[in-house]
Amino acid sequence: YILINEYYNPSPVTVEYRGNKNKMFKRDFAGEVLDLFDDLRLVDYGFVYHRDNYFPSDDGTWFLLKKK
Repeated sequence: YILINEYYNPSPVTVEYRGNKNKMFKRDFAGEVLDLFDDLRLVDYGFVYHRDNYFPSDDGTWFLLKKK
């Protein structure tokens, strides 16, 4: 299994991180990995929301991949 937790964006963008440039990116990492490796499949995915009353976090998307 591979778990990817990312700041998703359909096209790559750079985000300033703690005053640093070119250190943090938003993109479709999971899609790029799936395109590169034919033996992986998407098992599940979800979204973490910063306003969740039980598990507040940054807004992020997660993808669970599995080797066929």
